Amino acid sequence: MLKSLSAFVLASMMLAPAAAAGVEELMKADKDILGNAISYPNGEPAEITGIMITMAPGESNGWHSHPVPTFGYILSGELTVEYETGEVKVIGVGDTLVEAQHTAHQGHNRGSEVVKIVVFYAGSKGVPNTVRGK
Repeated sequence: MLKSLSAFVLASMMLAPAAAAGVEELMKADKDILGNAISYPNGEPAEITGIMITMAPGESNGWHSHPVPTFGYILSGELTVEYETGEVKVIGVGDTLVEAQHTAHQGHNRGSEVVKIVVFYAGSKGVPNTVRGK
């Protein structure tokens, strides 16, 4: 399964255009690999999005929040995440996370290495994955 997922992510990276500086959309789907509509257990239609975030040393991604469940895996570097609650978390290579939902936060690359994070959103059509601001 992991091998199949890795191949799918790599293929998606080669096909997807860059969405914005530092963020590359890997995939967005409302159908599974067989072409069937994907949905949540309650029957509501789902839309899954995968992105690659790249942050140079010294870069921050600004205050934002996520109204949908968000999952990440750190491929390189170390990211310091500051939350509106005052909490600070440091995540590094090989770490996984389920990001805080509905809580404003911002990430900072305070290290000397580029940070790369693969992020997946379990969203719905018409609902933004990220909302800018605090």
